[in-house]
Amino acid sequence: MTYSLSIRDGYSAIPDDDVADDNKAMTSKFNIRTALAGSGFVLLLLAVVAFVDPHTSSSSSSSSSSSGGVGGMDVIERYKDENAPLFYEEQLVDHYGDARSKDLPRYWRHRYYMSTMHYGGPGYPILLVVGGEGALNNGMLYPYVTHDLARRFGAAVVQPEHRFYGPYQPLGENPTVFDRLDVFTPGQAMADMLRLVNVHLRDVGMPFEGCSRERTSDNYCPLVAIGASYPGFLSAMLRLLHSDVVDMSYASSAPLLMYAQVTDNRAYYDIVTNAADRSSPGCARAVRKTFDDVNELIMNSPSLVDAANAVGVCAGDDGELLPRTFETNRDLADALNLMAVYGFANNDMGVYPPGHNNAMYKVCRSFQYPPDMNSMETLRAYFMEQALADYEDEHGCDGLHPKNCTTGEKDSYLAGLFSGDCKDMRPDFGPGMYDTEEDAPEKEEYDGRKYDDGESWEFQTCTNLIFLAGTGNRSMFPEHVASYEELEEDCVGRFGPDIGKPRPTELNDMWHFAPGDALVGTGVSRILFTNGMQDMWSGGSYLEDLSDSILAINMINAAHHSDLTHTSLEYNEEHDTDDVKEAKERIAEILGTWIEEVKLEGKV
Repeated sequence: MTYSLSIRDGYSAIPDDDVADDNKAMTSKFNIRTALAGSGFVLLLLAVVAFVDPHTSSSSSSSSSSSGGVGGMDVIERYKDENAPLFYEEQLVDHYGDARSKDLPRYWRHRYYMSTMHYGGPGYPILLVVGGEGALNNGMLYPYVTHDLARRFGAAVVQPEHRFYGPYQPLGENPTVFDRLDVFTPGQAMADMLRLVNVHLRDVGMPFEGCSRERTSDNYCPLVAIGASYPGFLSAMLRLLHSDVVDMSYASSAPLLMYAQVTDNRAYYDIVTNAADRSSPGCARAVRKTFDDVNELIMNSPSLVDAANAVGVCAGDDGELLPRTFETNRDLADALNLMAVYGFANNDMGVYPPGHNNAMYKVCRSFQYPPDMNSMETLRAYFMEQALADYEDEHGCDGLHPKNCTTGEKDSYLAGLFSGDCKDMRPDFGPGMYDTEEDAPEKEEYDGRKYDDGESWEFQTCTNLIFLAGTGNRSMFPEHVASYEELEEDCVGRFGPDIGKPRPTELNDMWHFAPGDALVGTGVSRILFTNGMQDMWSGGSYLEDLSDSILAINMINAAHHSDLTHTSLEYNEEHDTDDVKEAKERIAEILGTWIEEVKLEGKV
């Protein structure tokens, strides 16, 4: 099959004088049409390993005040509350105007947050915190940005929600796959963010009305794109593709190399394995032994029901309590393996600060102690501990925040997952793993609106935001070779034939961010990559300086964007390791230097 690409370039991210002209494109446009069919299991893994931790979505207010500025201070005062949702009512659904679906609405209601708590007014920076694969129902992320970097630089902070995540949707609650294909893309999401900042927020009566578009002006407001994980990738792309308006990027845990398809996909879980052993020495060996025993018992059982009963999975008399897609013993074994892979991946992203309070340590200990448990007892202990870790993660009541959950709440949650002495696996599999949509888990609901962020992430990982994560013989999990063919089968099984064939190289073919490509070759500058070396995503990130202005900072003790996520006014730097404290100071110094460079360059 041949791919048909139509790439338009030469468009500025900011329209010139007629900024309200909706027909002007903001980024390059591509069209690819493909179609195939299949089914499978791998989407369960892809759908969960990159989510933003839900409990990091909240933050507290600050007593600091604005340093003043040039004009419009009454407007600036009005937008100090970082937790008050704001809306851009005229965000474009299609920034390019040539989507294949012709019945799309013109505008959608785009939610965002903004803080002018520290904003000095025209001439001071704007920190654009890029939204990602999760709803922003509780205000801004990253107090390190809103309460540290913003204070240091006298900056405003803007955080837009990523399209198709959260309750405010461009196409309503139940859009078709076909309607989403051309408008649910990273390029469209970046165009949203640029239009929000450079059109809406510069309008009359808005906080950036006084910001000049000319770098030579004292009132020019440098734009800093900041993101973590997938949004970190987007923040780097904003600088790479729109250097005319985005002055620099701070990209934490940004997996550019993974999205460029140039990494060994087994590295992902090799890092998880190493992090588990670092957290609790001997963990990897204990996990591998347990699952070797479990797999052997399952495969040697005379029937699927017997296999499920043997390992403590609810089956019923005739298998009626098993997920409906389980047909063979191998299906059960694969599903249990994937549940462990997913669980440890989630634990890895929060394995900071080092110690006994994080989920990785607690789950590892369920495999190791007491040492006289057999593998089936260990598996049940793991089910319980992992479910508890997931609950604490979702509700923000881990070891550092125990007051956010009660013991009774946790016990009630666990009781709902376990029926007597067996584990009900049906809730662990979403739509596409069931015969009917009615069997699917409930959607999230907010403000009377239903949404499914997990389904949205699966959609992206089935189109052009592709990463493969297999397991090799150096990981603690049973070996599994990840392939595009398996992904395609799963995606068509999940979304139907309209989803088409995954397009793994499409983004890099357009944007050239792989090693040796335009990231360095075109002379782009001022991109800062930060990496936690216990984070599995570091296996797909830039770990070395690429030039004197494309830099990397690595933190040996940190996990997934620990420099951004694991900081709040409640959980502050007293918990940080020395390397993360040093990294934060370096980050602030580098960004401060670059902001000064931008201001000086405008004077030359």
